[in-house]
Amino acid sequence: MFVFEAYGAGAPKSTPKQTKSAAEKRAEANVYFDQGKELQDQENYKAAAQKYEKAVEADPTYAEAHSNLGYSYRKQGKFDKAVRSYKKAISLDPKLAEAHEYLGEAYAEMGKFDLAEKELQILRDLGSDEADELAEFIRKKKAGN
Repeated sequence: MFVFEAYGAGAPKSTPKQTKSAAEKRAEANVYFDQGKELQDQENYKAAAQKYEKAVEADPTYAEAHSNLGYSYRKQGKFDKAVRSYKKAISLDPKLAEAHEYLGEAYAEMGKFDLAEKELQILRDLGSDEADELAEFIRKKKAGN
């Protein structure tokens, strides 16, 4: 004997997927972020990037994870991806000094010193200690070091 389920017009055939709260998304992302940070500290940038990718997938609003993802990409020489990640981090948190510093460093490494100088000015406007670090990085890159 066959049993047939009857549905009214427009009735779902399955239970809708429950969405996670912002706190749950951030908690999940933090696990990946911490794993990425550990790998980054070991200079395993490819594996770190994979963890940060999972962090931003879990919580797309996680500015620091986007910034660290950019850092991991940059250390692999993937400058276009790095710049996109830094810009995403900055769009989420315009005062995230680390993202401005690292974006400036990426631009300097790419020989785009005018853009690097713009990030330096933003850091100075923010009153960030990272301004001195970026200024020194730009100076060294301009000198060919």
